[in-house]
Amino acid sequence: MEDALDWAHQYNPVVRAARIRIQRRTGALTDAGVPVPSNPRLELEAGQRSQPQGNSTDIGIRLSQEFWIAGQGGLRENAALSALAAARLDYDFLAAGVRARTRAAFLSVLVAEEAVSTAERVENVNRRLQAFARKRLDAGAGTRIEANAAGIGYQRARALLAEARNQATQARLQLKDRLAIDPARRLAVVGDIGFSQQELPESDTLLTRAVARRGDLEAAAARVAAAKDQLSLAKRRLVPNLTVFGFYREEAGGRGDGGADISGGGVGFELPLLDRYAGDREIASADLDSARLDQDTLQRAVRLQVLSGISAYRSARESADALGRAVLEAAEHTLELTRRSFAAGKVGAPAITSAQNNLIDVRRDYLEALGALIAAGTDLERATGGLVVMATGESENAQ
Repeated sequence: MEDALDWAHQYNPVVRAARIRIQRRTGALTDAGVPVPSNPRLELEAGQRSQPQGNSTDIGIRLSQEFWIAGQGGLRENAALSALAAARLDYDFLAAGVRARTRAAFLSVLVAEEAVSTAERVENVNRRLQAFARKRLDAGAGTRIEANAAGIGYQRARALLAEARNQATQARLQLKDRLAIDPARRLAVVGDIGFSQQELPESDTLLTRAVARRGDLEAAAARVAAAKDQLSLAKRRLVPNLTVFGFYREEAGGRGDGGADISGGGVGFELPLLDRYAGDREIASADLDSARLDQDTLQRAVRLQVLSGISAYRSARESADALGRAVLEAAEHTLELTRRSFAAGKVGAPAITSAQNNLIDVRRDYLEALGALIAAGTDLERATGGLVVMATGESENAQ
């Protein structure tokens, strides 16, 4: 299982996409950290001057640089930092979710293999029962009803086995999909179907610890912080950036030719008269409201997921304990005893059908209980951010 989890962490597309988003946010932070809005601007000019005493050339050079005003540069960088923090926290949460789903896919393969094994045993005992019923019928000691009952049970067992083998194939394909490997690749899965008991903390304690651990909640808070900075930046756009420039000009050929050399500098800025950036402020305000709404919704959802997951896990755990392998083995033994009683002439078709149906029903309930336990354990692992995980060996209690 650990090999599968490590592989999924490295190659699962969801995790890889989250790493790419971190890379993009890192690039955005690099851009936001530039101390000025733009590169310096260099302008060259030349012109022909016509005068009574003759023609001359005017040339000029101008260098200008725009600077952030009113802390706009710091706000842009803070917003980018918050967005990067949110991406990293999202990555942690998504990686934990992929880990939980990969664990579930792995355990589902074990359950599917158990389904094949139990189906083979059901098919085997029903095949022997059918063969014996036919021999009794051919010998004149049995009845057609008994032979039909045994035959129907055998055909149902064959159908169960075919279904189990298909489910095992589907479970392996699902695991391969989680691992992002070629579906045709052979995959050896090693593990024990005996899921250990989890000792859960009190619901309030686990809820508090889960809320503190969930990376997506922290990511939502980081997005709110980024939206606040973006709104502050939108408001400060009314304060125009300052452009500082210096220039040098030679008029009428310059001082050496009887003209003039002129140097100087100045400042410039836009006048926010026609465009007051009202739309930008409205968009930024709406983005902040949306981020806050997402945060509030997620907080409720997390609490709901944890409490629901605790209830579902405890119920599934109790069902799995009640419908364990021992119950299935008892049903198999009952059918075998029925077969022996049938061979001794002590029971007839009704007893055969009853034992067959009982075994098939118990097997179905057993496998469904294991599937429900895996689903509940996976949901609880995701809801708690990995505080509680299902184990196939010794108990891994919540930490």
